[in-house]
Amino acid sequence: MRVPYTNFKTFVDKEWKEIDTEDIFSDKKIIVFSIDGAFTSSLNDKNIQEYDEAHTQLKSTGIDEVYCVSVNDTFVMNAWSDQLGIKNVKPLGDGEGVFTQGMGMLVNKPKQGFGMRSWRYSMLVDNGEVIKMFEEPGKNNASDDDDPLKVSDANTMIKYLKGE
Repeated sequence: MRVPYTNFKTFVDKEWKEIDTEDIFSDKKIIVFSIDGAFTSSLNDKNIQEYDEAHTQLKSTGIDEVYCVSVNDTFVMNAWSDQLGIKNVKPLGDGEGVFTQGMGMLVNKPKQGFGMRSWRYSMLVDNGEVIKMFEEPGKNNASDDDDPLKVSDANTMIKYLKGE
């Protein structure tokens, strides 16, 4: 499976920049993990912080970049990342949910008042091709208040990359 083509609108260094999936994934090994929303839970904070702390380990396995994607706009993703002091993981706002929908991970979360959001997952992508995907259980019941973090965490990805 290839990642879907998407054009992300980002605001970096006080400038609007558009980057697409070709820019992000071509000729690179990338880890992407998804959360349901910035500023929404300590579980999401923990998830990005663990990936940020594991960055050196991940790079030592041949990973070029690590991205955290969410159905939030670029301003929200940047502010959340800055507030948490994230240095290594790149926030990627999928404001319209186009990438998330293309990945088959767009879910409705009405109990939380979120509307359409991403289900939690992580994946290893090599040159645009999804090599391995860790999807959290319960996606078919996403409208329930469940938001597990069991298999899309940094440690699971590190174990996979090390062949454990």
